[in-house]
Amino acid sequence: MSYNIKHLLSINASVAQIHVALTTATGIRNWWTDNADLDETRGIFRFHYGQTVETTVKVVLLKDALISWKVMTSFRPEQIGTSISFALQAKGDTTLLHFSQSGFEQEDDIFALMNMGWAYYLVSLKQYLETGKGAPSPHVDFSIIVK
Repeated sequence: MSYNIKHLLSINASVAQIHVALTTATGIRNWWTDNADLDETRGIFRFHYGQTVETTVKVVLLKDALISWKVMTSFRPEQIGTSISFALQAKGDTTLLHFSQSGFEQEDDIFALMNMGWAYYLVSLKQYLETGKGAPSPHVDFSIIVK
């Protein structure tokens, strides 16, 4: 059995705008972590948190309304091998973002922390797209939440 994180949010932005925020290093830097890079030839994103902490994902599907990554390396070993997807659905002047991270082996404390982290970063994505300013890492200190 595997466990999946799921989130749904409405963003006042077009599918194309959200697509750019999810598929470019510049976009990622504005809502997730301000230290991200993309190896476009290999389809590999590297997300850095501090000096030594890194997560690497491989882009496995890239369409206008569906983006999917596979977690290759992570500071949280529980994430390795999971799949992250962003499905975008235009709805009038807004876009519904259906997020999932699937393939966790346990629904434990780490799973709960990852779920909370995604909720935070997806709100940061929404804020970035709607106001021009997100709150990417390191501008959030999760250590104050979890002791």
